[in-house]
Amino acid sequence: MEIYTKRKEVFEKKYNKIRSKYRIVGAIRLIVFFAIVYFFYLAVSRADSTFLYITGAGIVAFIILLKIHAEYSWRMRYVQALLDINKDEVAFLEKDERPFDDGSEFITTDHPYAFDLDIFGKKSLFQYLNRTSSYIGKDKLATLLKYKLDKENILENQDTIKELSQKVEWRQEINAYSRISNLDKLAYERLKSWSNSSVELLSKSRIVLAYVFPILLGLSIIAYFISSDSTLFGYLISFLFSINLVIASSNVKAIQKELGGADKVHETINSYSSIIKRIEKEHFTTNKMTGFLKELKKDSFHASKELKVLSRLFEQLETVANLFVMVVFNGFVQYHVHVLNRFLLWKKEKGHLVQTAIEIVGEVEALNSLANFSYNNRTYTFPTVSEEGGEMYFNELGHPLINEQKRVCNDISFNNQRFVILTGSNMSGKSTFLRTVGVNLVLANIGAPICANQAAFFPLPLFVSMRLTDSLEDSESYFYAEVKQLKMIIEKVQVEPCFVLLDEILRGTNSDDKQSGTIGVIHKLIREQTYGVIATHDLEVCNTTHVYPEVLINKCFEVEIKEDDLNFDYKIRDGVCQNKNATFIMKKMQIID
Repeated sequence: MEIYTKRKEVFEKKYNKIRSKYRIVGAIRLIVFFAIVYFFYLAVSRADSTFLYITGAGIVAFIILLKIHAEYSWRMRYVQALLDINKDEVAFLEKDERPFDDGSEFITTDHPYAFDLDIFGKKSLFQYLNRTSSYIGKDKLATLLKYKLDKENILENQDTIKELSQKVEWRQEINAYSRISNLDKLAYERLKSWSNSSVELLSKSRIVLAYVFPILLGLSIIAYFISSDSTLFGYLISFLFSINLVIASSNVKAIQKELGGADKVHETINSYSSIIKRIEKEHFTTNKMTGFLKELKKDSFHASKELKVLSRLFEQLETVANLFVMVVFNGFVQYHVHVLNRFLLWKKEKGHLVQTAIEIVGEVEALNSLANFSYNNRTYTFPTVSEEGGEMYFNELGHPLINEQKRVCNDISFNNQRFVILTGSNMSGKSTFLRTVGVNLVLANIGAPICANQAAFFPLPLFVSMRLTDSLEDSESYFYAEVKQLKMIIEKVQVEPCFVLLDEILRGTNSDDKQSGTIGVIHKLIREQTYGVIATHDLEVCNTTHVYPEVLINKCFEVEIKEDDLNFDYKIRDGVCQNKNATFIMKKMQIID
């Protein structure tokens, strides 16, 4: 955390310095503006050309100050973003605050494990990991968490996360640029649609006219000043100015179509140009990051420079809404016709770069989130990835979302017996342990480090049944919802080996049905190459291990009653749970005698 505190202090000082300069330039700009007005008044009232020259110089100075002021404004936003990034990390590590997007829009009850393991939503794994700022970055991270990778991609991600975890400053710079890019879902969809849309170039005749009429206008203006008969050329100037304006105005609809109704698209593109430039300048050794660099330099394009050009073209197109630019610039030189022509030529040749750049930045943001997680938890381990059917064990496995001071870690192995029947009294830690295994498998399956001292696994599809709800809308009972979930799991394990986590299944039926149904499900699962854990209160279910000792093993959590109080150590043990606490708790709360 020390590095975040130091960087926070550095950026606070930087921000204050830039803000002071911003205010000073703003004040000078205001003084210059009033000076322009004053000297222009003197030039007109006294008919003195000297004051007119001073006015012109003042206008030039004002334009320069305007650019300097805009530059300071951008730098303030950038440094503010870096300051906020470090403030958020300090609050997260020091106070366990989570000022990050929780990915609630990705919550769905029909995913094999996301709903049961709290992958998305408030205080979820996604919120714990998320350091993305753009919509596409958030979407890429969510996609990672919803699906497992194959062995090759897991190892590639592990290498990439290890490399990026050491680049703290670089990761924060990427995050800061992304924060000020404002690429929300709507902006992303617009840019994606723009990138994929067809291009209709301007006709050659229109381009020729965009040069011919302004040239004729220029010649007419020269003739107006040197000719003895200025009246004719005066009319000609008015006519040509009007023609230029009409031709340029006929392109307004095409320009608005390209802009797509978006405001300040150039700022988003410019931010992405800065991100790509920062990626291009950094040295990488891993396959994934060098692959991104190759993609950005594909077809001899230098993506950061090309996007800078596009940003400028977008900015120039956006001036179509400026009445002064629209009338004066188009009246004299058909300004927007030339800009639109250059814009369309760029789009036809390099339009695909926009989608490529956005996708790559999204991937980098997602990987940066996992790298940040790795950096903040340097005691975590990257599990060894074995071949299917190989080693699978976890030493000192803990839940990464539980505070380190309260976290209890356990060892679990699936090497000798691949399926565990887990028993324990109420509140002893069974459900938490299932979630611990599940969340760490999700992390392992995407190449992230896990909360363990040492581990080995091989990638398997993960299926969890822990948190089911009945549905009034679908006229579906809790029991029927659970049966549907179990049917889906059974069908999946018959197709390929899977890892399954089940918590007290068939709660919606009577005890005899529940017992025979649970045993039936276990039999069905272990006939296939299924790995996993089932938690149950029914001790009769544990006898199944005697029939299949080579596949099943009993594990338990125990509770002790000391001095009229319950004591939980949350440590997993071999065997079947011996102690019960439901009656004790009910008596203590005077529910029963």
